[in-house]
Amino acid sequence: MNNGDYEYRVAKIKSGQVGYLAIGDDSLAPMILLVGYSGNLLHWNKQFVENLAKHYRVYLLDNRLVGKTNSGNEESICGMATDVFEFIQSLQLNSVNLVGWSMGGMIAQGVAISYPNVVASITLLGSLPDYSFTHGSLHALVATLREKPSKESRDKIFHLFYSEELSIDFRKYLARNILRISNYNYPYNSSAQLLQDKAVTSYNANYEQLKQLTQPTIIVTAKNDLVNKPEASHLLHQLIPNSRLISSASGGHFFVNVFPLDVAAYIIKFLDRANNVKC
Repeated sequence: MNNGDYEYRVAKIKSGQVGYLAIGDDSLAPMILLVGYSGNLLHWNKQFVENLAKHYRVYLLDNRLVGKTNSGNEESICGMATDVFEFIQSLQLNSVNLVGWSMGGMIAQGVAISYPNVVASITLLGSLPDYSFTHGSLHALVATLREKPSKESRDKIFHLFYSEELSIDFRKYLARNILRISNYNYPYNSSAQLLQDKAVTSYNANYEQLKQLTQPTIIVTAKNDLVNKPEASHLLHQLIPNSRLISSASGGHFFVNVFPLDVAAYIIKFLDRANNVKC
C-alpha cells in the first residue's frame, strides 16, 4: 500500500464538482466513503481505509463546500445524495458499496432510496434516520471551536467524539494514522457548516422507503456514543430488511478510529458473505 501522499482529485459532475481520493486497484469493486458533519478527508483513519482498499477500490468524497466539492443541487441531505449519484455517473461506476459515517450515513440512505440501481450494499457507521436521535451538543461545540479555538474547546470535542479522555499515546497514534494527501487545502468554510446544520436538522428519512431497501446492509454503533444515540442504529436495523447490527461496548462516536482494523474486518466479512465470496 502507498506509503506516501495520496493524490487529491476533482471530478466534474452534472451540477458542479466533487473533490475526492481514490485508493486501491481500479479493477476492484467500487466503495464510496462518506464522512460526517463538519468532517473532511482527514477524519478517516488510515488503517481503516487502507485495509478496505485491499478488497475494494475506495473513493473518499468531500461533502458539499468542503475541499473542492460544490454543486448547484438542493442544499439538503437529498441534494448531497444527488451529488454522490452524479459522482457515480461521472466516473461510470457500477454496483457501488456505500459506507456512510454519521451524517454521511444519512447521505448514503438518501442515495440508496433515490438511486437504488447503483447501490450494491450499505454500511452505516454511527448514523441515524433523523436529527431527533442526536444528543444535540455537537453543532454548538463545533461552532465554538471554529470561532474561538482553544485547548479547552478541543478537549471538549475530543471527549464528545471518543466519550472518554484520550491518553497522550492515543493522540500520537491518531496523528500517525491521518491520511497524507498531496495538494489538499482544507480551509474552514463557514458556509459548509451552515449548509450541513440546515441539512442535518431538517432531514427525516422516510421509514417506509427504508423498509423497501433490498441491498445488504451492515449497521455499526457504539453503546457510549455521545453524538448520536445508539437507539438510532437499532431503529435502522429494525427498519432495513435483512440488515445486520454490530454494537461496540466502547469507542464513542469515533469508534472507527479506536477500532479501525476491527470495523474494516466487519465490513469486509459481511460483504464477502453477502456476495457469496469464498476465500
